[in-house]
Amino acid sequence: MPSGDRTGHYNRQVSTAESSDVSPVARATALFGVEALAQADRRASARHHIPSIVLMERAGVGAAAHIMARYPTGAATVVCGAGNNGGDGYVVARILADAGWDVQIAAPRGVRPQTADATTMATIAHSIGLKARTLTPAMLEGDRLIVDALLGIGSRGAPREPVASTIAMMNHATGPIVAIDVPSGIDADTGVVAGAAVVAEMTVTFHGDKIGLHVEPARAHAGEIVVQDIGIPRAVRSRAAGWLLGEHAAPAPPKGDSANKYTAGAVLVIAGSPGMTGAGALTARATLRCGGGLTVAAVPSQVQSLFAEQVVEVMATPVPDHDGVFGIASLDAVLAQARRVAAIAIGPGIGRDPRTSAFVRQVIDQTDLPCVVDADGLWHLGARPGWLKRRNAPIVITPHSGEAARLLDCDRTQVDAQRLASARSLAKLAGGVAILKGPGAIIADTTGVVCIDAIGTSALATAGSGDVLTGIVASMLAKGMDPLTAAATAVRVHSRAGVLAGHGDGTLAGDLVEHLPEAISE
Repeated sequence: MPSGDRTGHYNRQVSTAESSDVSPVARATALFGVEALAQADRRASARHHIPSIVLMERAGVGAAAHIMARYPTGAATVVCGAGNNGGDGYVVARILADAGWDVQIAAPRGVRPQTADATTMATIAHSIGLKARTLTPAMLEGDRLIVDALLGIGSRGAPREPVASTIAMMNHATGPIVAIDVPSGIDADTGVVAGAAVVAEMTVTFHGDKIGLHVEPARAHAGEIVVQDIGIPRAVRSRAAGWLLGEHAAPAPPKGDSANKYTAGAVLVIAGSPGMTGAGALTARATLRCGGGLTVAAVPSQVQSLFAEQVVEVMATPVPDHDGVFGIASLDAVLAQARRVAAIAIGPGIGRDPRTSAFVRQVIDQTDLPCVVDADGLWHLGARPGWLKRRNAPIVITPHSGEAARLLDCDRTQVDAQRLASARSLAKLAGGVAILKGPGAIIADTTGVVCIDAIGTSALATAGSGDVLTGIVASMLAKGMDPLTAAATAVRVHSRAGVLAGHGDGTLAGDLVEHLPEAISE
């Protein structure tokens, strides 16, 4: 079973699916859609005269090599479907058997190879004594490795019978599962899991990495992902569908030798209400730990002293309030502070008092600075806040799936089931950049470009983690980064800090803040 912490669970081999696009974020890895990769296969055959069966042989040989390097069991049941994914499986079975493994080939009841290449590979396997039999639970007993070669990247929707029950049988077995190209039952373009889907420990995917493998809920089914080159020429290029943010992607700009506190990035944090000053304090500390030169906090007068005690390096400015919460009476003082800075963060701990809604909207409307909106700030945007599009300056919103559902006026389950589409919809709705938080955080802009966090760690599932992310985004915006790059850099740094904190499930948001400098310097 894949763990909740995916650190180190991505292994990129040399891939020939190099994008014709320029990466929007430095050192990000291209991710591809199904049609782009299928087109590359067709061009390899049409332009370069590489028979498709040669590509299938290379795929199977490569997958078998990864299996033998990773697993010492020496026994495997290879479950093959009717298409070319099944053909890959017959090659894997043959290579493992030649290496001395105890190999069985199985198929769902009544399923036979249906493509010419798969039929050829099945015939070769049969010739050396590897005949496919109908899968039974007995063939999956013990610690036998299970190789999933049922459904390929062209599969859409919920698997039908008998494949669906076969997937359920595989998932109930005790042995590890290695998926060939993609886990059967997941959508390689969207990450949607519409029905039964294999839960793999490792996925060996071919030619180029698939975007859907990195998007929840499919991400939880893929396990470790290995990209295997199958010999498609580099002249056959594919257009990227998205970009993966690994440990060294999206580097943050360092302070220059001649920097001062303003040129290093000055941020205004608008935060706080009775009982909720800690969120804004985490945001403010994060802006400084990310190399920001100056952070000013606009805080309701009633709670200013409590806020100031938590972060001595921040200029905590009291502003007029309404019983401790922001309201229209707070606006002029906050706008005056905005003239001192290069970016704004609004929302952490401001509460959901109705009097605060008009204030939040006026701040966003009346400032021409890059702005990141999070937490309760998102609440005050209202449902379907299309009015954000008329803002001239960059805006970044950072919802989790519950907040996203309110903004999109849909159910949370819909957001969780279709995270890629939801992130893109949020960006278009806001007229800016959206970070859809959660496992494999997704960053999207209005053009449809997406970046996906490859680091991911369950350590981030702690109160205040989102407030830290808000501070990182604000700091990057204040340094002059474009909003997509600022958001991508922030997500990568945030995830890496969670790993570096080293406290696992016991990680606190404050631990993340203290490890931000190290995450950035790497």
